[in-house]
Amino acid sequence: MLHLRVDPHSGIPIYLQILTTIKDAIEHGVLRQGDTLPTVRQLATEHRIAPNTVMKAYSELQREGLIESRPGVGTVIIAPSTTTRDLRVNSAIEHFRDAALRLRGLGVPRTTLQEVLSETYGTEEP
Repeated sequence: MLHLRVDPHSGIPIYLQILTTIKDAIEHGVLRQGDTLPTVRQLATEHRIAPNTVMKAYSELQREGLIESRPGVGTVIIAPSTTTRDLRVNSAIEHFRDAALRLRGLGVPRTTLQEVLSETYGTEEP
């Protein structure tokens, strides 16, 4: 069961709140392959948001290959829970690479970056 909370005052666009909630639910096994999502109209009515906002979130999830719309069935989860985790890991690694390149461009030595990693991870693997 999807428990969606939308906070219009959070500063985070509502469609991103929906997107993140659904990705988290897939990642943590709350939503599984074959589960159906609420219709756009249901979600929009329940949370008093514009249907286009829900559509934007669903479109992005579909673009990422996590859901698909099936005639007569509705919007269905098609990705296993590991897929969203893999997507997030890959995205975080890309952000890390970008940050490392910026630090390199600023003249920060590799040893400083290695020290930060050691402080963050400690001596043991997570």
